[in-house]
Amino acid sequence: MKHRRTKKTAPEPVGARESGRLHLSLSEATFADFERTFLEHQRAWLRKARTPKAKRVIRRRTAEDILLGAYGRECTWNEFHRALRRTEKLGYDNPGRRAHVACLLALTLKQFPDQTERARRKLDEAERQLRFLRKTHPLRQEGLIEIQRIRRMAGWETLRQG
Repeated sequence: MKHRRTKKTAPEPVGARESGRLHLSLSEATFADFERTFLEHQRAWLRKARTPKAKRVIRRRTAEDILLGAYGRECTWNEFHRALRRTEKLGYDNPGRRAHVACLLALTLKQFPDQTERARRKLDEAERQLRFLRKTHPLRQEGLIEIQRIRRMAGWETLRQG
């Protein structure tokens, strides 16, 4: 009889639950207040983090939270672009997160129509990254479906099927 290895579950990142609560508590806040509050909390979460990897995850998640806040608050391009640049600079934990950020950018096209080509390139990059995952990988399936939905909404073609 083979022994099963128990799968180690990674501990929840510092600040993960607080982040969700913070989103709810700041639902009526301006973007400036939202961003400032998240960055203040990020400093506290970073002090609790034990490893450089954990700190990187906190920075990435906070940047993505701020970008999501910028999207939900109909910010100016300068505010949204600052949040987008912060997210891009820190990179992505996985291709699904890259796809999520690309989709957020594409969803702002009514606000920022001059960013159409950039949004299209981001979706193309995200789609290519997702296609590197095995076909049965949940991130691949979920991300490609979301990208196809966004492309249909924008009237764009997908790169290829599969």
